[in-house]
Amino acid sequence: MIEARSYTLEEQLSCQIARAFRPDDAVAVMAITNCSLVGVALAQRLHAPNLAIAQQVKGRKGWVWLSNLRFPFAPNQPPAESMELPFNTEEIFYLQQAGKLNVLMGPAQLDRLGNMNISAIGDWNKPAAVLALARGVPDNTTNGKRVFYVVNNHSKRVLVEKVDFVCGYGWGPERQQGTIKYGGPEKVFTNLAVMDFEAGTGRMRLESVHTGVTVEQVVENTGFDLVIPDRVPETGAPTEEELRLIREVIDPLGMRRLDFLKGDAYKEAMKEISAGIVH
Repeated sequence: MIEARSYTLEEQLSCQIARAFRPDDAVAVMAITNCSLVGVALAQRLHAPNLAIAQQVKGRKGWVWLSNLRFPFAPNQPPAESMELPFNTEEIFYLQQAGKLNVLMGPAQLDRLGNMNISAIGDWNKPAAVLALARGVPDNTTNGKRVFYVVNNHSKRVLVEKVDFVCGYGWGPERQQGTIKYGGPEKVFTNLAVMDFEAGTGRMRLESVHTGVTVEQVVENTGFDLVIPDRVPETGAPTEEELRLIREVIDPLGMRRLDFLKGDAYKEAMKEISAGIVH
């Protein structure tokens, strides 16, 4: 495959998420970040042809299998031509407990062992912020097939020494001793780098840095000591075919860029997308 010479951060990140999936992966439940949505749609087309994307749909009970997604669309309102087979919440829990779900989630906090928090920031008895509670995270991280985290803002506020509350379980003593056997986090995708977890210790390890990012930048923005290999490669570039699919088929209006825009730049991009302008 021919590597592309020119690409954006969000395209590189979406391609890395897509490449994490395998041909035998059957079900994916997505986090609601634009790059993860585009990445899963790309995986379905290139790397995991049997992958069924599961999502809740507004106005319907339960869940729906999705395929051949094309963006943009409103949250939980995918195009009708992408919706294949409806199924209920009981069935999604069966798939989860059977170890068939591949889950992408966005943590509010994540520590060196991959413990994850989306419930509250600060003292549990008097939190500084109350977030989304635990939702399905405990089940995902103890029963899931494979677990990925997507972090749009790689910072010491998110990548912390110790999470304030454990919603999702990482590679702590219970997992290393075999008490918890399934669902451990596999990779962390951020706007600076890709991380995995070191065998034996369970500590988060720097796998690669994105184009234009240095190891020092990653270290400076991480609230704990990462495992740093002697050689840290640059994150792989998208291929020309991956970019063609992203830009022409999956996300021609550039929804993926919204993950990293703020303020006026975000508003302007939203206007362009709404007007159908491609840049």
